[in-house]
Amino acid sequence: MYKPSNKIISIYLVIGILWILVSDRSFAYFGFNGDSILFQTLKGIGFIVASGALFWVMLRRYENKNQKYLNRLKNITEELTLSNNRYTVVTKATNNIIWDWDFKKGRVIWGESLTRIFGYPELENHSTWWTNKIHPEDKERVAKRFDKFIETSNKEKWSDEYRIITESGDIRYIYDRGYILFNKKGKPLRMIGSLEDITERKINEEQLKQLNLQLNKRMEELAVSNAELEQFAYIASHDLQEPLRMITRFLSEIQRKYNDKLDDKGKEYIHYAVDGSHRMRNLILDLLEYSRVGKFDQTIETIDLNTLIEEVVNYHETFIKESKAIIKWSHLPTIQNRKTPIQLVFQNLISNALKYHSESEPPLIEITYQDLDNRWLFLVKDNGIGIDPMFSEKIFVIFQRLHAKHEYSGTGIGLAICKKIIEAQGGKIWVESEEGQGSTFYFTVSK
Repeated sequence: MYKPSNKIISIYLVIGILWILVSDRSFAYFGFNGDSILFQTLKGIGFIVASGALFWVMLRRYENKNQKYLNRLKNITEELTLSNNRYTVVTKATNNIIWDWDFKKGRVIWGESLTRIFGYPELENHSTWWTNKIHPEDKERVAKRFDKFIETSNKEKWSDEYRIITESGDIRYIYDRGYILFNKKGKPLRMIGSLEDITERKINEEQLKQLNLQLNKRMEELAVSNAELEQFAYIASHDLQEPLRMITRFLSEIQRKYNDKLDDKGKEYIHYAVDGSHRMRNLILDLLEYSRVGKFDQTIETIDLNTLIEEVVNYHETFIKESKAIIKWSHLPTIQNRKTPIQLVFQNLISNALKYHSESEPPLIEITYQDLDNRWLFLVKDNGIGIDPMFSEKIFVIFQRLHAKHEYSGTGIGLAICKKIIEAQGGKIWVESEEGQGSTFYFTVSK
């Protein structure tokens, strides 16, 4: 491998030996003894060789050290080049613009992304150039805030948001931030930072703000509407029930007193009228119950579902005995909830299972559950007439019935009440069924 030290020593030896030979030869002209001249020549050559060897060793030592420094400098240069390349790629890939402000010289170095993002054709390296790009409405505020920060604060990090005017005249929102370097006396020397174009974020924030205002307005309108609806439901149910009770009472009196004077057609009409008034009363009560869902004032309490199901079963005791129904459950969990809405859900599901039972066998109802991560999943399974899967959503809609009134009694509100209660708590309710194969109702409740 080529070494500069070898070349230097070779030149030194050649020149030194030539000089010894030439100079010693010249002594012969002055009458010096030949042996004496030869001795001087050999001594001179020996000195040249010895000193050359010494110089060579010294040069090689310094050369090795220099080579280490050069290698280290080369590695640093390569790392710096790689770092600069990364920085260039990052600034090109993002909306960030790097800047470097030397306070002492008053000079600012801008990243090349400034031209690409904001379209400025020529970049000037003094701070006032950028200050003049700030929107007039923000310029004074930003300048005062920055000057105060530099004069009174010893913090290293500074940031602000403001608008600028681009070369094309567009207004863009900027997030400007910097890191200050201080000298030993605590005076700021230099500041390195970045500009980020946050225009899209600002537009999205404004749109979100407007949407929130609209949402709040709609929520206020909805709250007023719900209050009016609740008041209307209460008044309507109360005012409707009184004349309805009167109609039912008088119809019952006519049926009792004049039954023997009516022909079969008249008796049939009276029967339909009394039955219709009873159904109307049940409908009004169910509507009132539906309007109250989500407005229960009860506090959350610990509920033993085994005890709750016993209460529901006792409520349906007469029908259970008449139909010879069997209701199975065991080791149901204790949950944290409001009792009345949960009781209404089980009551309506069990009532439906009893009502829509098969004529060929007694009703069999099984209540089970699954313990999921953050919720309970309850199942109410029956062996009833089942439901066509195409109606699995329709049955939860208020007033939707799949059977004629003369086949099965009811108002078509029970499952709608269940859905409203469960969804008000953030849960879900659904059914899996086939016609003639029974049904399984599922619903979830948060723990």
